[in-house]
Amino acid sequence: MNIKIISAGAGSGKTYRLTQELVKSIREGTRPEGIIATTFTNKAAAELKERVTIKLLEEGLLEEAQGFNNALIGTVHGIGVQLLKRFAFVAGVSPKVDILPDDEHQSIFNKSLVSILSEDRIETMESLVRKFDLVNDRSNYDWRSDVRRIADLARINDFTEEDLQYSKEQSLAQLFQFLGEVEPDGNVLEQNLLSEIKLTRTALQNKTDDATKVTQGGVATLNAIEKRYAVSGEFKWHDWVALSSLKVSKKSEDLVEGLWRAAGRVDNHPQLRQDIETFVGLVFEMAIDAIDAYADYKKRRGLIDYGDMETHIRELLKNEEVASVMSEEIDLLMVDEFQDTSPIQLDIFWKLANLVKSSIWVGDPKQAIYSFRGAEPALMEGIVSITGGIKKENILPYSWRSREDLVDFSNVIFT
Repeated sequence: MNIKIISAGAGSGKTYRLTQELVKSIREGTRPEGIIATTFTNKAAAELKERVTIKLLEEGLLEEAQGFNNALIGTVHGIGVQLLKRFAFVAGVSPKVDILPDDEHQSIFNKSLVSILSEDRIETMESLVRKFDLVNDRSNYDWRSDVRRIADLARINDFTEEDLQYSKEQSLAQLFQFLGEVEPDGNVLEQNLLSEIKLTRTALQNKTDDATKVTQGGVATLNAIEKRYAVSGEFKWHDWVALSSLKVSKKSEDLVEGLWRAAGRVDNHPQLRQDIETFVGLVFEMAIDAIDAYADYKKRRGLIDYGDMETHIRELLKNEEVASVMSEEIDLLMVDEFQDTSPIQLDIFWKLANLVKSSIWVGDPKQAIYSFRGAEPALMEGIVSITGGIKKENILPYSWRSREDLVDFSNVIFT
């Protein structure tokens, strides 16, 4: 495998360098029609294609310039659609495959999510949201967004149900390691807390030399929490947190130490773990069910989206017949902005790189902006590491977009 990694910061002349690289490669024998080049936008693809064609014509390479018109240059999704249409029968899809637009796929997925939200699930989640005080004056938290995000990331990474179950277990295990040893009886903790509330309130009220506003506020908090407990018969988890850091004046702090200790034992409460496990478990469970409902909707209507397309392409490259054809037809793979590729896209590029004679990958971790789509700059660092690092001549060191004094100023601060 021959991969050249080019590090190109913003305004460093990346398109110029890529033009030079492609022309040089064609000049040295690469078939112009045997090039696959992925860019992040259609505009970038058009600009690269135009520059390379002009350069080839300037050098008198007329036949090569004409052949370059048949090169596969475009976005990952654009090229993926072309490949999927070509190998449709191998992939088991219609050769007239039509990919769902992003806005339409999101709308259908939202409907699939709604379809699996039973009354029991909604009631359980809303109850836990209240216990954890996740919706208040400071937060507009919506647990549905967590379900949607987990489902989106699962699809981007082609996770199976088993992968998601493992992820759920790891999430809980990593969280629980920060909690204390579980007490066998949570009622003991609650009755101890209730007793400390009464004792503390009485002690503060009897302290005649402390009429400070902060202490009076502490007493008011105690009254409000005890009143809520009398009505509901339970403490909310945010009540424990509030009591563990109840504010009073300096002169009265010795009176609340017992309360602080009692409330601080919240992480020993068995019900806390159970509520966390129910909350996290339901989020993952609903994400799995929503993915299944969405997949069923598409299957019944013969639809696929871009995530499905990427999965199909990855599977196609495992097919010996397809791999043989690609190996014969493609000489050079060029990947632009590969710091913003998702794991499954990177896997596709890696499989292609194993089939072609040479590859040029261009990226800059500092410019990664698509983590919400599953892009992970650490993957770029991994690729750089296993390919032997970036050679000095492949680092574009100058900024042609900024004034020299601004670049110098930035370098002084950040290097």
